[in-house]
Amino acid sequence: VWTSLEAMLANFAARLPYLAAAILVLLAFWLLSRLLKRFFLAAGSRTTIDIRLRILFGRIIAGVVIFIGILAALTIVIPSFSLGNLIAGLGFTSVVVGFAAKDIVNNFLSGILILLQRPFQIGDYLFVGSNQGRVEYIGVRASSLRKDDGELILIPNGDMYSSALIIRGKGTKRRMNLKFELGFDEDIERAKEVTRAAIDATEGVESDPSPRVIVTDLAATGVTVTSSFWLNTKEESPQFVFDRVAVNVLRALDVAAIRVFSKPIGDPAEPEPEPAIKKEDLFD
Repeated sequence: VWTSLEAMLANFAARLPYLAAAILVLLAFWLLSRLLKRFFLAAGSRTTIDIRLRILFGRIIAGVVIFIGILAALTIVIPSFSLGNLIAGLGFTSVVVGFAAKDIVNNFLSGILILLQRPFQIGDYLFVGSNQGRVEYIGVRASSLRKDDGELILIPNGDMYSSALIIRGKGTKRRMNLKFELGFDEDIERAKEVTRAAIDATEGVESDPSPRVIVTDLAATGVTVTSSFWLNTKEESPQFVFDRVAVNVLRALDVAAIRVFSKPIGDPAEPEPEPAIKKEDLFD
């Protein structure tokens, strides 16, 4: 045992200069990473690159330099160490980890592209699939939207980058539509005038462009009337303005004795009309 301990101590003493050299090399690479990171951030401040991307790229540069320093230090301490052996040893593990983290990598790269291209800004109003809201935060992995009812939606950047987006700029006007049906026996023109006047008198509705009320469909149940109006998304909540418009329109139509037609839910389907020529008649 003593002989083994003496051999171990002798080997450790022999490797001390290499260990000290490895620490010095690692320290030098660490200082170099700090210097390159500061240089990149200083140079990037003169460009239009987003501050989050500058910080991210600076950290990546520093991380790569430190990784190279670790490999150099290991080569000094362990002469038999080589990068090829490390890659071969981590080959299968990297494949498994890469497959498991593909969504994270997808969101990460999509976030970088979004921050580089800047298709939308904080404060813009977005429609992403079935979700919509005002942009509150744009991150590297995900972005958050604030809905009209106050709820916060966190959407992965991979979904945002691969989906069709409808973007309304910050503070711009947004159009909303209110649809309802009238019976064929109602005075359509008068109903349109009453609806337009009720929308004009609603708080939060923009006067330019003025509201528009038109017939958009003719169905078996009645006439579909669509009212379009605009609001300033920076000053008003779309949900609240729509509520006020709907209440005012219904109230105005009721005062004007114009009945909004609606087919009761659960009514049995109407029987199919009997054909003019029956099958039996074809063989008479």
